[in-house]
Amino acid sequence: MKIVFCTLHVRRSTQAVSLAAGCLAAALPPSFRKSSVLIDSFPEQTDQEILSAILEVKPDVVAFPIYVWNRQRLISIVRQLHEIAPRLYLIAGGPEATGDPSGLASAAPWTALVHGEGETALTGLLAALAKGLPDQPLPGVTLMREEGALSGAEYCPHDLGAAPSPWLTGILVPEPSGGVLWEVARGCAFSCDYCFEARGHAGVRHIDRQRLEAELELFARAEISQIWVLDSTFNYPPKRGIALLELLLEKAPHLQYHLEAKADFIDRHTASLLGELNCSVQLGLQSVHEQVLKAIHRPLDLDILAEKVHLLEAEGVIYGFDLIYGLPQDSYAGFKDSLDTALSFSPNHVHIFPLAVLPGTRLSQQRDRYGIEAQQEPPYELISSANWSAAEMELCRRLAATVDVFYNTGRAVAFFPAIVHALQTRPSELFEDFFTWALQQQGISYENLLTPDNWAADDVYRMLQGYLSQKLRSTGQGHLVSVFLDLLCYHFHYAETLLGEELPPPPSETLLQTNLWETPLQRSNKCRLVPFAYEILDLLEMEGVQLEEISDLFRPIGSVALFMRRGNEVICESLSEEMLHLLKQSNGSLSPKDIFAGSLSQATGIELVQFAVSEGLLAPVAGGAKEKGPAQTGPLC
Repeated sequence: MKIVFCTLHVRRSTQAVSLAAGCLAAALPPSFRKSSVLIDSFPEQTDQEILSAILEVKPDVVAFPIYVWNRQRLISIVRQLHEIAPRLYLIAGGPEATGDPSGLASAAPWTALVHGEGETALTGLLAALAKGLPDQPLPGVTLMREEGALSGAEYCPHDLGAAPSPWLTGILVPEPSGGVLWEVARGCAFSCDYCFEARGHAGVRHIDRQRLEAELELFARAEISQIWVLDSTFNYPPKRGIALLELLLEKAPHLQYHLEAKADFIDRHTASLLGELNCSVQLGLQSVHEQVLKAIHRPLDLDILAEKVHLLEAEGVIYGFDLIYGLPQDSYAGFKDSLDTALSFSPNHVHIFPLAVLPGTRLSQQRDRYGIEAQQEPPYELISSANWSAAEMELCRRLAATVDVFYNTGRAVAFFPAIVHALQTRPSELFEDFFTWALQQQGISYENLLTPDNWAADDVYRMLQGYLSQKLRSTGQGHLVSVFLDLLCYHFHYAETLLGEELPPPPSETLLQTNLWETPLQRSNKCRLVPFAYEILDLLEMEGVQLEEISDLFRPIGSVALFMRRGNEVICESLSEEMLHLLKQSNGSLSPKDIFAGSLSQATGIELVQFAVSEGLLAPVAGGAKEKGPAQTGPLC
């Protein structure tokens, strides 16, 4: 029996990994596993392209993990698939099959729905299908029959500790420089009213350490770039989180990790280990108001939060916050307070989500209590409630998009406190004003502003230059514009360099070339030459000092800085006039002798050239001189 697992991802990215499908296929008996095929599909593909990819395999069974983001599209595809090949067995699983089985069952011609963890339940279902449709109920499965649905026990027990690894079995293959979704546990120790994570299982179940060690060793050998650790609260209890971090440091300390944590359970040891890793930590804040968090059974002590965040900051750990708007007992004004409080900690990023009233959650059962009106179809977002008007939800939608564009894409964490202080405003008010200003700019539409994915970092950088310059001038602080633009410029190019290609040192034999002075050299495109109004190193020494003080201390004497990445470190150096002249003019057709043309002694020039070549900034042109052309100037402010 040929089985296809078709996953429709949110988008193409290093996170587009068919983990659910991989776990299901890995858990199948060898006979089923060998005849299984995983297909990745993406939103930009046409229905016909996805259908063709499925049918090309000539399957007997097609299984779809159904999530909020792909439900409607997959329902359409399944209907078409049934029309083309009516004898196919069509199976739905995932959160939507568990949270809204009746709604999903009535929407498409499914053969069966699998609820909860699907590994054991799917194996039983496939064995039954191989013998013809069974007449008895199966645990964790709803069979769709002409005479009506036939359901077994709601969930089918699954031994996670004995489950085969989709990575170690080769079902999923880590790609060099790619990313992996790495499952280390299932379930949640907490039970927030809006969340589906703990549905069907009490507490957290862990994957065997021996398997985790083997997977980490595999990822390290494959030379992947980053790992998203799938554990809703990796640091609960703290002892478990510490053991995981020690494992990461032991087996693959060079990889980049993304983790989710609960601030309450961060201690000094955890923060210290996180500081040794190349990682980012996401903290689920949601709101700062006691009455709001109490209503959704998610307690938080702000004093404890501040203490724990300071532990992360002391270790240099990159962290961010999650916030939700539309929560019961909250309001637009209250949400703005939460945002302002979150930004007072200077997190690296802030992710803001509208409240989704997910089927099967405790909140979905409290609609009458809170006057909830929500979308009946995915993404199930709140429309209005007793505390929230539709207009206020739209204001929050604007605010969320603006934070994503201005703060996250704009890499604003480093300069944000200075600009808020200079403008004497609350962060939320600054974002509201920025949205209004951006709407007045030619060619920027309302919907475009509400779609952060449309905005590249360099587009946002130019917008921030214009907006913040205008704001400083309008408040009588035009003398601070050059200082601020230099800081903005520095942090933009620092982030772009960190995310860009590394500039490794050249092969040792490059320096053995005896006549570099008369050899045409080419500047590497993996470094940046960036001009500043001030001496940039002076400004960097004053980071944390207010703009007014910096303006009083320094004068705009000008500088050009070199940016390059070596490993995970960004190097920024202010260039001498001679080195700048050498780098700018090294266009592949000129030798250093031509470039300096007697303006610099050969001995001094050779010293500069040897340094630039040893750092990989310049390289001899293979095969001799090229035709003369303009020198590479690289990215400039």
